[in-house]
Amino acid sequence: METAIVFQRHSIHLDPRTKFLLLFTVGGVIFANISRETEIIIFSVLSILTIFEHQYRTFLRFGSVFAIMMLVDIFVAPHLSGALGAAVLTLVRIPRLLIPICLSSTLLIRTTTVSEFIAAFQKIHVSEKLIIPFSVMFRFIPTVKEEWCSISNAMRFRGIGVSALNMLTRPMETLEYVMVPLLMSTATISGELAAASLSRGLDSDIRRSCITQVKLGLADYIVILGAVVLVAETVVR
Repeated sequence: METAIVFQRHSIHLDPRTKFLLLFTVGGVIFANISRETEIIIFSVLSILTIFEHQYRTFLRFGSVFAIMMLVDIFVAPHLSGALGAAVLTLVRIPRLLIPICLSSTLLIRTTTVSEFIAAFQKIHVSEKLIIPFSVMFRFIPTVKEEWCSISNAMRFRGIGVSALNMLTRPMETLEYVMVPLLMSTATISGELAAASLSRGLDSDIRRSCITQVKLGLADYIVILGAVVLVAETVVR
């Protein structure tokens, strides 16, 4: 119990507004021809925030892929030439630029509840026309993921594996047994989530009260300052 309390004290939970700013900043500067060192710094900061948010599996998955691509880019790609060298650079550099964006978006979705999102954006007076679709989206993505896992398990139980190889070798079966049920479930889920959001009074003209309290802390201000410095350095350079 004491260990859990000490660990909880050292955890950091960013404000949803800070996570959105981080996502937009990373997405805006990552394709601005930044140096390899800056790219490593951006990914390192995102990794630290992911660890503090207790998303260890997310860090391991993205971190391992990023490290492999970076090592290939540094130690293997310079020794290749011609078409092979161009192919390797294309495979390790372009997808690697998408990893920080995917990591920041995953951090936002997995560590932000709908109540936190609504409370945060009501504080900065964002229109309800934007809050309602985004609040539905926050529940939509995890729900679709759960539905995908359920369909995959059901198909695997019937002897139909859901993998990239099967999608290439047996596309019609994959389309019939996996994609069609997923699309049907997606339509149902979107309608149910929209109805649930309306039942909570999100479309009411009266301002909703929220038990969830959000505020900017020291970690948020540090991240915001780092984002401003990163954008300024990118623009000046």
